Amino acid sequence: MKQIFALIGSRRKEGYTKKFVQDIYNKLDKNEFGIEYAHPQDFNIEFCRGCGQCFVTTKCLLQDDLKILQEKILDSDIFIIASPVYLHYMTADLKAILDRMSWWAHTLRLQGKPVVVLSTCSSNGYKTAIEALGKIITFMGGNVIASSNASQMPNQINNKKWLDEVTEEIAQRINKASALEEQSNQYIETVFKSTKSSMLRQEETAKQFSVELGEVKYWRDSGMIDCSSFQEYLDKKRIGVRKKYEGSISAAE
Repeated sequence: MKQIFALIGSRRKEGYTKKFVQDIYNKLDKNEFGIEYAHPQDFNIEFCRGCGQCFVTTKCLLQDDLKILQEKILDSDIFIIASPVYLHYMTADLKAILDRMSWWAHTLRLQGKPVVVLSTCSSNGYKTAIEALGKIITFMGGNVIASSNASQMPNQINNKKWLDEVTEEIAQRINKASALEEQSNQYIETVFKSTKSSMLRQEETAKQFSVELGEVKYWRDSGMIDCSSFQEYLDKKRIGVRKKYEGSISAAE
């Protein structure tokens, strides 16, 4: 069974944003997909203190529930991130969580995972939240397979025809993505190219001062820095996992 993890930036557990996600899930086969909904108050996550240690060590020094949330995201087959529009942006809760995961945007940590980006608004802010979230997810290496906003005025979130059409389309994209391996796209490739150049420059600087930078080490240890594209990295990673699996089967026999 494929697992969906939905991180909803609203504290209203029965609000419009969760309804939007639920309507998508209701279009999916429950024998093939499970889902877990998460809201900010479900986790004890402190505000980022701006110490910059996550960039150096790829670990946050604060001891809270961030790692639990990160593992849920990474373990999922499909990641849904959704937010109501607050002051033409995502909620402060969701932004605070993403701030704590900043190093993911330098390491493409989502590794081509299929991601759906959603927002809801009352009368304006149709794109301000989903565009920002889409960019962040892309920098984190997530493959955005669908994005949509549902507004109350004009009435979309309670308009059955509109909602059925949109959620059916998103559900079909989830079905298609779940049958494929992790994929790159043109936007992730642009991020990969620029970030790789930055990592190579940082590596040279680090050597001069005899220090090790965690993000550069991540690029080296993962093999990303030796690839000419993110898709090449994903393909090599896939082959490596397959060989490791086949080797474990042979050893067991």
